[in-house]
Amino acid sequence: ESKFTSAFEAFGCESSRTVEMLTQLQEGLEMQKEHQEKLVTYWLGQHEVMKGELELMLNMANAASEAESIGVAELQARFKQYMVMLEEHEEVEDRMLFPMLKSLFPQSAEAVDRVLDPERHKGVDMLNERVGRLLQQLHERHVNGEQMVLTAGEMRRVVEALEKLNDYMVGHIRYEEEVTMPWLKQTNALSKGG
Repeated sequence: ESKFTSAFEAFGCESSRTVEMLTQLQEGLEMQKEHQEKLVTYWLGQHEVMKGELELMLNMANAASEAESIGVAELQARFKQYMVMLEEHEEVEDRMLFPMLKSLFPQSAEAVDRVLDPERHKGVDMLNERVGRLLQQLHERHVNGEQMVLTAGEMRRVVEALEKLNDYMVGHIRYEEEVTMPWLKQTNALSKGG
């Protein structure tokens, strides 16, 4: 009977350590899920803010075009803020969100790699550079005290460049979400109304 009691006591002691470890593991998993949910919500929020900023800049340029003047400094400042946000967004995707997806769902690697394809991002980079260069040239004219009433052609170039960027980015964002949403939904990261 003493062997039975000591084995029972040993099991009971080991059992309580195991239950404690499992409890800690469960708490860690719940915290990880919460962090995943926050990451996905943040990423989707960045998409909405970027689309809103692009639309706002386009509206600013259209309004300026109709008024035959343009707030170059304000438009360029907004564009610079957008570029900072875009860099942060790419960091979130490249270092956090997409690696998380590939880790949780190795079968998603091919689809995620298509989203990350540098060729897809060349169009974004090219359009951002075009808009940035155009706004920089106009801003330099303003700083140098040159004529700030833009010609109809110059205003049209600003509006067209922003339209192309806006259209491209909306499509780019839509593609990213279409490719990743099936996987993100499986993480239950969108369970709170996403």
